[in-house]
Amino acid sequence: MIEKLKNLKWQFQLLVLVSVAAVLYLTVWYFVTSETRAEVAKLNEEIAQLTAKNEAARVATQRINEFRALYASKSLEYEELKVLLPEQREITNVLQGLQDNARESRLMVMRFSPRDDTMQETIMAKPVEVEVDSNFNNIREFFDKMAKLPRIVSISDFKINQLDKQTAEKTLHAQFLLTAYYADPEALAAKQAEEAKKKGPKGKAAPAKPGAAPAAPAAAPAPAK
Repeated sequence: MIEKLKNLKWQFQLLVLVSVAAVLYLTVWYFVTSETRAEVAKLNEEIAQLTAKNEAARVATQRINEFRALYASKSLEYEELKVLLPEQREITNVLQGLQDNARESRLMVMRFSPRDDTMQETIMAKPVEVEVDSNFNNIREFFDKMAKLPRIVSISDFKINQLDKQTAEKTLHAQFLLTAYYADPEALAAKQAEEAKKKGPKGKAAPAKPGAAPAAPAAAPAPAK
């Protein structure tokens, strides 16, 4: 057979050799490397899945870091606001601090009578009726301390009178309403629930009870003079 191949023209010899090489290549490619190619394809698929999971984990880690930074920022902000607006359990200490400030300002506290707590908008208020005897400079010093106090307090209903019997440290009698504010999440939640109950479903006002008198019409505005 080799002799016959040698007797062929070189073009046919080349064609035969190429054909034999192709058959050998296809045989090796199909029977020898098929399992390897299947393993490589499987590995590539696993790599693609792991790459996708790794990218998702990277994004999740980045978001977790962002949430941690946001949480730290909000925690710091909460601590700063808590100084201005204490919780209910701290209101007793706040009132004691106000009395201490009055004494440090050399005010003679005649009355310090707390009233019942009230809700104003979304915060609670603890009003205290205060009466003191002192002079103008001491009272001014006390009010200056109240203005710089790291708490939310207010002074209203202020009245001041001269004393009939005066001394160097006691010339005026002052009355005012001192209000300290604090946060009460439970009271706020109860108020919101009550308002939602009054509105009824979908924000509509609750229907009037049977037999209830209709609401009176609004009064007409007085004519301008």
